[in-house]
Amino acid sequence: MTIVKINLYKVCANRSLDARGGQIGINSNVSIKEVEDLQFNIPGKAGLKFNFSFTCKYTPDLGSIEVEGQVFYTGEEAKVKEVKELWDKEKKVSAEVMQQVINAALHKGNIQAIKISEEVGLPSPLPLPKVQSKPKPTEKKE
Repeated sequence: MTIVKINLYKVCANRSLDARGGQIGINSNVSIKEVEDLQFNIPGKAGLKFNFSFTCKYTPDLGSIEVEGQVFYTGEEAKVKEVKELWDKEKKVSAEVMQQVINAALHKGNIQAIKISEEVGLPSPLPLPKVQSKPKPTEKKE
């Protein structure tokens, strides 16, 4: 089974104007809200649309970022039908499929959250890499 595309339909951020300094906590979460059928014109293939929500909450009451979108997933008809039936009965998805969908949603959500955090003046939800130089070794004279 394969992820075909990821669409975003909501990106929202807010920052508190009376934010105080101090220790900042960032709690990120992604969840699947709904699973829907997705039609393909390829014989033997079927698809699903996973609606997801990605949120970053900054504490204490500094602000939040919310990203909502859809992960389009395709595979063999029998496997897709099995995934959809399990969702309809128990609101669960197999670990194999869930791992792929959640990783795709986290990837897209984190990228958008990094972009928008800069625009509204919130810290990046992920630590960004930094270049550090090593001190030069001191020369010894004999």
